Amino acid sequence: MPFPHGRTGAVPLALLAALIAATIASAQDVPPVAPTDPLPAAAPPGAELPAPTPVTNEDVKRLVEQMLKDREEKAKKAEADKKVKDALDRRMTAKWNNGLQFESADKNFKMHVGGVTQFDMGWYSVDPALKNSIGEFNSLIDPNLALQDGMDFRRARLRISGLAYEQIEFFAQYEFANATDLRQRTLGIDNAAGVANPVLTNFDPAETIGFNEVYIGLTKLPFHGNFRVGRHRESLNFVTATADTFQVWMERGLMFEAFNSNTNFSNGITMANNYFNGRAYTLFGFFQQNSFSNRQFATIGDGNYVYDARVTCLPLWNEDAELWGHVGFDASYRNLSQNAVRLRARPNVRVGSGFQVPNIVDSGVVFSRDGQQIYNLELAGACGPWTFAAEGTLCSITNAFTGGLPGPDGALPDGAKARGTYFASGAYIEVLRFLTPDHRGYIKERPGYARVVPSNRFRFLKGEDGRWLFDTGAWEVGVRYDYVDLTHGGINGGTAHGVTGAVNWYLTSNARVQTNVSWMSRGFNPNDSAGRLPGDFTALGIRFNADY
Repeated sequence: MPFPHGRTGAVPLALLAALIAATIASAQDVPPVAPTDPLPAAAPPGAELPAPTPVTNEDVKRLVEQMLKDREEKAKKAEADKKVKDALDRRMTAKWNNGLQFESADKNFKMHVGGVTQFDMGWYSVDPALKNSIGEFNSLIDPNLALQDGMDFRRARLRISGLAYEQIEFFAQYEFANATDLRQRTLGIDNAAGVANPVLTNFDPAETIGFNEVYIGLTKLPFHGNFRVGRHRESLNFVTATADTFQVWMERGLMFEAFNSNTNFSNGITMANNYFNGRAYTLFGFFQQNSFSNRQFATIGDGNYVYDARVTCLPLWNEDAELWGHVGFDASYRNLSQNAVRLRARPNVRVGSGFQVPNIVDSGVVFSRDGQQIYNLELAGACGPWTFAAEGTLCSITNAFTGGLPGPDGALPDGAKARGTYFASGAYIEVLRFLTPDHRGYIKERPGYARVVPSNRFRFLKGEDGRWLFDTGAWEVGVRYDYVDLTHGGINGGTAHGVTGAVNWYLTSNARVQTNVSWMSRGFNPNDSAGRLPGDFTALGIRFNADY
């Protein structure tokens, strides 16, 4: 419909301005911008309509600019609100969760500060002839200094661990109860410093601080689960996978000593994953072969690589009934560092550091250009107050030699002997029972024993009302038999057996007292030297443990 002459632009511009104002009010939730001039009052019926107020291009421009400004301010406010929310989500709150733990509201950021202190006391009852023989077996200058009573810090560790951005994990734990074996007492090395009394000043292991477990990783990866790189556990059996702070016994035993002690922590990479709601688990590892010391943060050697695999399942799992059953299999192929390996085991109760703790069986250095193979079977379970576990390990080294390796021409060095395929084995079985209404749990994420949380923590004090309050904590008793056989194919490493009884008192989930009484025997075939005298001895050990 044509517009009247003389005012063709006024009406459409007025409609456009009104439409823009209404749009702004609807989209921005703010009142529409009022026109510059107020609208005239409605005219009575039949009266001539007043001329509409002209809307200029400046009016339209001002309205459009206001709309854009309001939109920009709303976007800035939304961005500021998001930053505030993100800051609140990442704000860390502190709480006690078996240690000092910081956690963000969305749980994507976590940090745990803790450590462990274990103070041991030990006493031995051993025939003097056997003590002297064990001293000679360990090349002590004074053989009578083997298996001495003592007190020591078994572990003194500080750690910090956590999670960032939901998937990035980190763990750093350092050991303050390390010692460097200077070998002066064992080998009789002269004191270069020329101190007047070297026996008292420089003949003992030197205290050091060392890496224990330090790694970074990614969690919740599709298909792969968890990825870790750094120095961490190879976890080649149930007892090794169980954390030091959750151990049932003061020491893991002869089997662990012989086949896992030198490789408890190694430098490398692992991929681990859980399946079927934690009822199955796999771990695959690629490591650099560790040295004999097990304390180096750096390992070198062309081709000295280790390939590990662990597969476990949980056929029994009923948390309400406090019932679980575990089965696992482990395998490791290990290229030998410097083409050599040494298998040995110390007592199940021990005090001291370095060479102050003697080996009771020892294969000596076994040479081979082939790899070492280790296979292990795991069984474990719990039902109410009862706990059971058993494992067995078989080790083989093909083309083994003692005394050295053949030269390029195939000739053996003087004293060296070919031993064919060398086999060594070990096992243990343990049964424990809580005397209080408590239960030993299971960790699905890394299959092993869980922390014991007493149903009633220990307390013995006066309450605010003046009455005495008393709770016992958790009490547990148990027995373990273990053995290791390092004698085969002319390598007379010895055979050792142990029976250990335990009384464990868990005051709280972070403090416990462990008492172990251990009977041990060793034998050789043949008993061909003064250092290989067969016999048995007993030991009593007490550990005061606090971990947090």
